[in-house]
Amino acid sequence: MKKLMFVLRSVGLTIVGVVIAVVVTSVLHQFFSLFFDPLPVADLAAADWSSRTELMNQYMLDNPSAVYTMLVEHAFGAGFAVYWSVRTAQVPSWRTYKGAKPFTGAIVLVALWVWGNLQNDLVSIPVGISWTVADVITTLLISLLAFLLAGGFRKHEGPASVTSDEDVYRG
Repeated sequence: MKKLMFVLRSVGLTIVGVVIAVVVTSVLHQFFSLFFDPLPVADLAAADWSSRTELMNQYMLDNPSAVYTMLVEHAFGAGFAVYWSVRTAQVPSWRTYKGAKPFTGAIVLVALWVWGNLQNDLVSIPVGISWTVADVITTLLISLLAFLLAGGFRKHEGPASVTSDEDVYRG
């Protein structure tokens, strides 16, 4: 039963992390959209891929800094989710009585977010390969920074580390 609960907890925390990323990104999208022309969402949905590319090229010419705000929005969405995931990782784990690896949840969240970025940037709202690469790299760097700020590596150093069975609080 403990293993099932651990799996359900991990899945639940990942879902909450994705929701946090979506909410942060959506709030930032709404905020930055105040400064730009509205994105032609209806036209993008009705168009084929090549027409979407042309629509986005024209939109980016009309709003040159919109793509930079996209980088910030996507990166900070993932960054907040990773920060939250690492901060909620429990050390030591009650399932294994060993130190829980805080990077497991962060890796899953970043992988899901990067996959979503790729789908969004290449298919739904095509911004081009170079901007997609910039989006992925920015997301990875901000997520790494969030991981470091949340203490991802420190959770297994010093007094918080679990190096032997005697160090585990079984409360």
